[in-house]
Amino acid sequence: MIFYPSKVDIETVNRFCNARCPMCTIKFVPDFTKLEPDEESHNGISRKAEVMSLKTFEKIADKFKPIMHYITALNLQGSGEPLLDKTIAKKVNYAKKIGFTNIGFSSNCDILEPNRSIELLESGLDCLIASIDGLTKDVHEKCRPRTNFDKAVENVKFFINYRNKKNYKCKVLPRMVRQQTNIHQWNDYKAYWESLIDQSKGDKVLGMDVHNFGGKLEEFDNMKVTDFDEKNSETNKAYKSSVNQYKNFDLKKFTDKDGKICIKVDESESLALCPDLFSRFIVFTSGDTGLCCADQAGYYKLGNVLNEEVIDIYNNKIFSDYRKAWLTGKVNELKYCNDCSIVNSYFHKSYKTEN
Repeated sequence: MIFYPSKVDIETVNRFCNARCPMCTIKFVPDFTKLEPDEESHNGISRKAEVMSLKTFEKIADKFKPIMHYITALNLQGSGEPLLDKTIAKKVNYAKKIGFTNIGFSSNCDILEPNRSIELLESGLDCLIASIDGLTKDVHEKCRPRTNFDKAVENVKFFINYRNKKNYKCKVLPRMVRQQTNIHQWNDYKAYWESLIDQSKGDKVLGMDVHNFGGKLEEFDNMKVTDFDEKNSETNKAYKSSVNQYKNFDLKKFTDKDGKICIKVDESESLALCPDLFSRFIVFTSGDTGLCCADQAGYYKLGNVLNEEVIDIYNNKIFSDYRKAWLTGKVNELKYCNDCSIVNSYFHKSYKTEN
């Protein structure tokens, strides 16, 4: 089976962020110029803190040209705040020129000042996920320390208003990472932002339950929403049903006439399959490939897109072994999947379930 990704994540900022969110497991250190020990990395060393150069980005983006007809979205983020990349708008513009569609990223919007908003909208950005995690200053800033709630909200409002004024097509998705600290504000939060966005442009208010970053978030039990166990049970039932229904997943419906398999992200999510393994291709700032969104360290030496072909990497033995385990109901045997709650968070995203 030859798998093709339907979504690409290119990380342009690694280990730099203006926030210090308690639900985030990015490893920040006082001296970013040093490489620190990291037991999660395949080589025992932390990935370099850096911002991807425009030249490197162009080289990486070009590697997807041969399979562009399979790619439905490009996400420009990874283990850092995308707006700390001063060339992010130029990268959006270049990606647009070579054929990428649905280009977006999420941001805490603390430094989304008017000039950055205008620059991004003019570049052709298709989607901004605004990570605002509360309806009030105290709640948001507890979830996202070192950010300024009032400033972030005003920045998002300017982005929306300027987009509407100039009739840009970029959709805006205010998103709450629901957790014990903010879940009581969810309904009012949703109503507030729905009064500001324009659903005719594709805008939606998103709610996604906090996850455990592949079992790495030590305070997860104190953060998770109260109905987590119930939701997780529903997700597991859906996954088992998919395994049984498709008899180890007959993937014919996702296979084209050339025998190539391409599963869209929402299709993976609805089957309770991990979309990171079945739909996404993740590229680090160095050009190395990540296993999934929880892989901030570089668990395996999977390959580097600067000197290897995307499809060869995406179908190597490690990726293939992980997919085989998922397709045969053996997730619990996988080192980095057996204690991960990310699929549960994807499965219960509010824009799908309307909860």
